[in-house]
Amino acid sequence: MSKTDALVADAETAGSSVTETSQPVTQATSPTEGKSDDDSRDSQGSKSADSKSAEPQRIDTMFLWNRLKRTDPKATKPFTRAGGFRGTQIDPTWRFQMMTEVFGPIGKGWGYEQVDWTIAERMIFICARVWYIDPETEKKCFTGPQWGGTEMVRRRNGMEMPDDECFKMSMTDAVGKCLLQIGLAADVYMGQFDDSKYREESEAFYAAKSNPDLQPAAVEAFESEVKRRLGACLDLDDLEEVWRSGVGTRLREIGSVDRAAQHRITGLFAQKKAEILKREDEEGREAA
Repeated sequence: MSKTDALVADAETAGSSVTETSQPVTQATSPTEGKSDDDSRDSQGSKSADSKSAEPQRIDTMFLWNRLKRTDPKATKPFTRAGGFRGTQIDPTWRFQMMTEVFGPIGKGWGYEQVDWTIAERMIFICARVWYIDPETEKKCFTGPQWGGTEMVRRRNGMEMPDDECFKMSMTDAVGKCLLQIGLAADVYMGQFDDSKYREESEAFYAAKSNPDLQPAAVEAFESEVKRRLGACLDLDDLEEVWRSGVGTRLREIGSVDRAAQHRITGLFAQKKAEILKREDEEGREAA
């Protein structure tokens, strides 16, 4: 079996399962003239129930978590606190970048607000919560409130001096804890960054993500080019030639950042193979 056949076979299997679950359900309708009021009410009630059941339902409850959980190693650095505690510090600006990427600009697609604040033991504590617009339902959602704290006085060169950034740092601390609730940088808090292999995978993921050839516009252009080339294929040899021209390698790269696009393009090969086989079968019957 050629590489193209193997790829297309997998695509046909995946494509069939998607088709089975994505077919629209239609119901016959009839005029309501001549029906009793009870019948009309029943019909309206049925339509109302049908409309509710037709509303899109999120199947993957881990959608946001999985989208946000992987941390860019370049946005982290190790730290050590008094007493020997070691951890991984995450760049707050990178957090904002990720939220903007998923939800849109701050203040429009997401944001945060102060809930409470207090001063105790020469520390400033701020309670905050984050809101965001769900990308599927477009509803405004909130995380649970979280507290962040920072010392108001720091010792520098043997002298105690007030820290003019303590309020900002406390807010940053609180917001970071809120964002963890929806999965942002969860891999750090789950200890996965302690695994060198996982860090290497994350480095490869973000390297691919920053590749200009893997940006949405480039992937869309590549998909259009594949459609054009497949349209010119007359037989399975032509199909194989298109695949061997580097499509397979490019698809693996695309799959590292956009599985949906990878599956769409793979499905184009399955569709073209089916068309070629159908045409050849019809021509064979006619010749016989």
